[in-house]
Amino acid sequence: MRVLILADGFFASRERTLLSRLEVGLVDEGVRVVHAVPDGLGSDLGSVYSKVISYSPRTLAITRPLAARRLARAITSVADASGDTKALDIVHVFGGSVWGLGAAVAEELGAALVFEVWRTGLATRARTDKWPGESQPLFLAPDEVIERSLVEAIGPGEAPVRLATWGVHAPGVLRPVMPPGLAPSLMLVGAGRDPKAFDEALTGIAVVMAEHPELIVFCDALAARRAGLWRRARELKLLDRFSLIEELESRRDLLLQGSVLVQPEASGEVRSIILEAFASGMIVAAAADPCVSYLQDGRTCRTVAKPERGAWRSVVGDILTDLEKSRQLAANAHEFVRSRHRASDHVRAVLAAYSWVTGDGALAFPAKGA
Repeated sequence: MRVLILADGFFASRERTLLSRLEVGLVDEGVRVVHAVPDGLGSDLGSVYSKVISYSPRTLAITRPLAARRLARAITSVADASGDTKALDIVHVFGGSVWGLGAAVAEELGAALVFEVWRTGLATRARTDKWPGESQPLFLAPDEVIERSLVEAIGPGEAPVRLATWGVHAPGVLRPVMPPGLAPSLMLVGAGRDPKAFDEALTGIAVVMAEHPELIVFCDALAARRAGLWRRARELKLLDRFSLIEELESRRDLLLQGSVLVQPEASGEVRSIILEAFASGMIVAAAADPCVSYLQDGRTCRTVAKPERGAWRSVVGDILTDLEKSRQLAANAHEFVRSRHRASDHVRAVLAAYSWVTGDGALAFPAKGA
């Protein structure tokens, strides 16, 4: 089986660890994987993925057929070099901005089409978008809540929906959580598309920083620019303890060394960095999000029901002050991902979906409207 993983720029940069884990698992099962990423990212990801081809992210609807043909030729060349008789079996799309391109490539090469619905906002598109020819995609949901949203949006029996819960590697032994003698650090992550949420979180954290002079904060640079956080940090006189890191979410070797991961936005998005934080022994403080099932207050993380500065001050302050409770929370979150979000289970679910969508022992499903 040959699979194309087509990712848009945001997903390719922020979720490269997830994609790399998935590729390793698929290759171990004999699947041949090719990655398509936007121009400019290919050289950066070449050491991560085995086969990388690039495409222009400026593709418009009118130029999409040409872009699809170019991608199809590149994929066929890779297949020919490997001696494969068929260029492609499946196109697996990550990122809503390339759904149309993925559908066009699948039609060009006669491949099955799989869409990763990693945020609830894509559920409506799954119902309303039209697909070329007679193709009908399979929708993969990485979370039970998104799975339900898809079924409700599309309608039972209208289109195939399957659950493939994202997973991570969790060590057997949890690292020391906020050990004595080590200055605590906060890592702010997110897209930055909700400036008010970031402002309220940082304003509440500023009060905690005054109470804990050893505390330092790192923030994703893109999120900070979108949310105007550097200006706000200057107003709050935090610049000597507030640092911006480019693509912090993708630099997991650095991010996962932090003490607390803070996610100010409730965007209905599944983010593997939260699962990795659980696995690594970080405490997670997040805006409550009913669309994400792993954010369970008091069991896996601390959630802020009303994302206001006073609530952020209370939650983050409590995490840093009640260390016994925080360490127990970290242990619970670690066990949660070890039992419910294993990388191997994710790979198995994706493989089962691939077998199903290609008709390996399953009945073909009808096109929309059939």
